Amino acid sequence: MMPAYEEQRLFSRMRLNARVILATTRERVEGICHNLSAEGVLMEVAAGQCEQGQEWRLVLPSADSAVEPLIATASVIRVDAGERTDMVALALSDVH
Repeated sequence: MMPAYEEQRLFSRMRLNARVILATTRERVEGICHNLSAEGVLMEVAAGQCEQGQEWRLVLPSADSAVEPLIATASVIRVDAGERTDMVALALSDVH
């Protein structure tokens, strides 16, 4: 019998299907957040929107107007390119 799967990461992931916004002073990209942890985000964006090494301001709006959005600095650590969309892994810092 195989042992139960044990998460090897320091922080577990929360699965989401939520709109997320990446922005700089010159650009804005919207995508779908697929999972979120204390240190990172995996999101799907239109192909060619993000490159490894870019730094963005990430905003994850709240579904409840009484709750502030999650805002963080996000650095692109990986881009898995697809035909129409890319999966983008971001490391979070300065989270509010």
